[in-house]
Amino acid sequence: MKTTLDVDEILLDQARTILKTRTIRETVEQSLRTVVRHKALERLADSAGTIALDLTRERLKTQRRRRTIHAPR
Repeated sequence: MKTTLDVDEILLDQARTILKTRTIRETVEQSLRTVVRHKALERLADSAGTIALDLTRERLKTQRRRRTIHAPR
């Protein structure tokens, strides 16, 4: 699809440098892919939620000691 855009040249040059692209088209496409991927990862992280842990400081210390004792050397 052909589109005419008025793009900030400094911003475009910065994106081109960061993305290591050679052409304006490569830069715009890679930028769009990056934004879409970033937002998808944000949605995934938000949908994962959190896990409630019932862990006291003493219980955590005990768990760490057990893990250290059984760890392969």
